Amino acid sequence: MSWVGFKKAVNRAGAHVILRTNKGEPSVDPEFDVQEANFRKLETYTNELDQELGRFVGNFENLLETQINMARTLDSFYGDYSFELKADKRSEAAEAAEEHKVNPRDGISLNYLQMVEDIKDNILPEILEPMSITVVEPINELKKYNDEINKLIKKRARKKVDYDVSRFKLSKLQSEYEAIERQVTEQHHTEKTDQLQKSLDKLQKFKVEYDEAENIYTDINTRLKNEIEQFIALRLSLVDPTFESFIKIQLKLYGDIYARLEQKQQQLDAMTVEEHEEDKLDARLEEILSRMRALDIKNL
Repeated sequence: MSWVGFKKAVNRAGAHVILRTNKGEPSVDPEFDVQEANFRKLETYTNELDQELGRFVGNFENLLETQINMARTLDSFYGDYSFELKADKRSEAAEAAEEHKVNPRDGISLNYLQMVEDIKDNILPEILEPMSITVVEPINELKKYNDEINKLIKKRARKKVDYDVSRFKLSKLQSEYEAIERQVTEQHHTEKTDQLQKSLDKLQKFKVEYDEAENIYTDINTRLKNEIEQFIALRLSLVDPTFESFIKIQLKLYGDIYARLEQKQQQLDAMTVEEHEEDKLDARLEEILSRMRALDIKNL
């Protein structure tokens, strides 16, 4: 830290002590306080939106993983064989297992599992890239801009302390000068004429330092108020297209998933219709029910 920076830090520390002991009043700008409060709300919403976007992608990936696990579990009901994703080993298992343990309808679970895997490997990456470009990155840029404003707010706070220190010192020097001046003019203490001149010189010299601190604080305070106000006014210009893109991405995502599920539904319906036309459906259901009724659980 430079010597100038060290002196400013000491002065700021002293200013905090002065303010805490009520010997000096801190500067207050109600207009800035309102703008800062509005900015804090926007900052909170931005951080929440960023977190929820991360949860959205993570939850969808978890959903697909759960569907894959469910498909694997359901698939185990259809036959005993060594199953590996993307490697249908039903024919190998059929040779090694008893005939009744391998169900010819096993392709339903396998196809469903392959469909979910296709969604995870192909559909999800297709929406992650545009979501990153049109949704996630704009929100990240918004967060970066929030960080820049926060830096300026902290800088303003430091300059405000510098200004308050100078204002307090100027007021103190002004009071000292006026007290000596009264002694000279009212009480005719001519011996204090030199002291009065020294006090005036000291006051005028410090007035230059005070004016500089006031100008710096006033400048950053005014610019920051305008910057925050414009930033908040422009927020919808960024959020609207981002939200629109988010909706369109979801529409494509769920549309593609629905199309694949509909395709599987048509395959299932076709199998059921075929069995019904061949009068096999009722017979198959009756056979299953007969086997269940034949179970003598009471004698176990």
